[in-house]
Amino acid sequence: MEENKRTVAEVTIHYKKQRLMSLIFDTKETADAVVEILSGHLNEKGKREFSFSGEIKTIYSGDVIVDELNDWMEGKIEPKGTILDLMKILDGLN
Repeated sequence: MEENKRTVAEVTIHYKKQRLMSLIFDTKETADAVVEILSGHLNEKGKREFSFSGEIKTIYSGDVIVDELNDWMEGKIEPKGTILDLMKILDGLN
């Protein structure tokens, strides 16, 4: 099942401490390069007003989510990451 998952890098751009936008990149290296380029073009005022944060996220196909949910319900796996967050929500609804 693990081979069906892949990760992407999300970069969130903040302007004056408020979320402006998020961009998704295929690799962390690409995200780092874009942040470096954008940061290099900011003047002193821009450096005070813009900030960047990043996170690596897993991309799930529908099959992977269904398989993980079934495996969890059958006690075969312990959920983690995004699936764990989903489990906590589902548990709270019951």
